[in-house]
Amino acid sequence: MSEPSKPSVWVELLKYPVTIFSLLLALLVAQSMLGVQFGQVTELGPGGIKFVQQASGEIANLDGKLNGALAEIEALKKAAPTVTTAASTETQAVVFAASQTVSDQTAQFASVAREVAPSGPSARKGYIWIGDYKGDWGKTMLGTGSDDTPVRGKPEALPLGATYTALGNMVVRDGLPSNDAEYFRARSSLGVIPKGTPLRLLGTPVAIDREYAVQYWAQIEWK
Repeated sequence: MSEPSKPSVWVELLKYPVTIFSLLLALLVAQSMLGVQFGQVTELGPGGIKFVQQASGEIANLDGKLNGALAEIEALKKAAPTVTTAASTETQAVVFAASQTVSDQTAQFASVAREVAPSGPSARKGYIWIGDYKGDWGKTMLGTGSDDTPVRGKPEALPLGATYTALGNMVVRDGLPSNDAEYFRARSSLGVIPKGTPLRLLGTPVAIDREYAVQYWAQIEWK
């Protein structure tokens, strides 16, 4: 006895008209207003639409910008009505840190998108902010192992080729930022490395003095 054929996409659409219409409307808005491009539909069901994502970098960028904006708003609320130089410096550091990390939901989505994407290289390369250092680590985004122990010692002395772990859901950039007004905004996002992802340092970390913090960036490789 032959197995029953799988229902067509149109049959599935008829099952969930309101849900599917709402999802499609949301996708159209995201595409037209946010510039997010979506790939082919791979599955249709009561849980919604699953598709090959072609814009995990743009999604990560959007989430990072949102985090930065929210952090800036909260910092401004605390500093009002008088904003001192120290408060302004702290605000910039908080806003920057928020813009380089994303939520767990976005990180999970980006990870899944990589798994369903067409086959590519086994290892990926990019640049991330690894933390602030000036005599000591002020904030560290690199761990020495699976127990979330942050790295120690000078950034320039970190062994190249050694395995580290990401201590946050880090946005990966396509190049080293320039120390100018645009800074990391001039570099495209390649996606997200979820917290706990093993990675390797490919080059000596580079210091960028942003006045509010000396921030280190490094080229990394991950799978």
